[in-house]
Amino acid sequence: MAAGASGADELLEDAALFGLQPDTNAMNRDPAQSAIWRCNLPSLSAFLAVQTQWRALAQADGSRFWIGLDYATVEPTLRLEGLDLTPAEWIGFRIIEDAARTALNER
Repeated sequence: MAAGASGADELLEDAALFGLQPDTNAMNRDPAQSAIWRCNLPSLSAFLAVQTQWRALAQADGSRFWIGLDYATVEPTLRLEGLDLTPAEWIGFRIIEDAARTALNER
């Protein structure tokens, strides 16, 4: 990172190395306000609304193997919460679910 460059500048430089062009208008530049970019809030809000709707398998050792969210309950929950995700937001939701499932299944 160049001397005097901000964290946002470093992020943009790193993104450019991978050929990415983040929407700087969607980035939350005030870390005191939130560590979540505004563009990710709909996906995160949806995940938090349904975070209790997991499917799991009981294992012989008494532990659980987390399969994923029960989509039969996710759709009505999102509807009742008044959340309507775009296809891009749904992808973000699925990424959060995948990361959560991986963390839950770590032993």
